[in-house]
Amino acid sequence: MNKLVKGIVAMVVFYIFNLTVMQVIGHYIFVGDAFTISYHMFTYTGLITLCGVIVVCTYIIVEKLNEVKEKFTESIRKYN
Repeated sequence: MNKLVKGIVAMVVFYIFNLTVMQVIGHYIFVGDAFTISYHMFTYTGLITLCGVIVVCTYIIVEKLNEVKEKFTESIRKYN
């Protein structure tokens, strides 16, 4: 699966999690009615974007580390 697709899937899963579980918890954390709590959707949007960026960057770093590992093992085999 492409890195970007994995990031988008993570963002969608996190968004669904925010709408179901975090909304219930948000009523206890943020005091007010539904209109007042709707102002915190910007915070949720930022968290969702951050989640996607973290997932994509993690996959990029893991791929680069695997490339370095393969080159390192090739150089060890070459000299042994």
